[in-house]
Amino acid sequence: MSRFKHARTYGIMSTFLLAVVTALIGLALSRPGASQEHRALESQWRKEAALRTEERRISTEQKAETPSKDPWTDEQLIRPAELLRQMSGANRPLVLHIGVPFLFKAGHIPGSTFAGQASTPEGIEKLKKAVQEIPLNREIVLYCGCCPWKDCPTIRPAFKLLREMRLTKVKVLDLPNSFGQDWVEKGFPVEKGDSTGGARV
Repeated sequence: MSRFKHARTYGIMSTFLLAVVTALIGLALSRPGASQEHRALESQWRKEAALRTEERRISTEQKAETPSKDPWTDEQLIRPAELLRQMSGANRPLVLHIGVPFLFKAGHIPGSTFAGQASTPEGIEKLKKAVQEIPLNREIVLYCGCCPWKDCPTIRPAFKLLREMRLTKVKVLDLPNSFGQDWVEKGFPVEKGDSTGGARV
């Protein structure tokens, strides 16, 4: 059962239980001798109980519709300016493009390597081969930038794969909107070229 269906089931059950409790309270209040003050208190209780039930239902449905948390932590993100600084140093990270091949050809980060479109089985296999000889403690930066991050079909599968392969220093380039908007338009360097070739150690 999906989280959304589970949330709907929870809401229906909560509503049913509230109806049962309300009916029982109604029977109790219909007894002779039930004071007016008692009736007022019970009426207030019913209103508060209904409000709490509705709040729980809305909260549960909102949680069910919340997208899964990204597999990386904030420490595993790297900003464009920081990546550029590191790439000009002695210990350059291995920068892998895991998006669409023609986008890599149209423009990519200088020194980066196309390592397979990670949204396809073929791309995942290419990525595996690209890093299979890489030391486990080598720093690797993944990027795509084909679309807004929340919709990107490649970055999460690629990150999960490399972590499953026990590579310990995998980072993701922070491109929340697109490569064009978050890299090119910010004035960072771009080069064009073929998408073939393996990862450079």
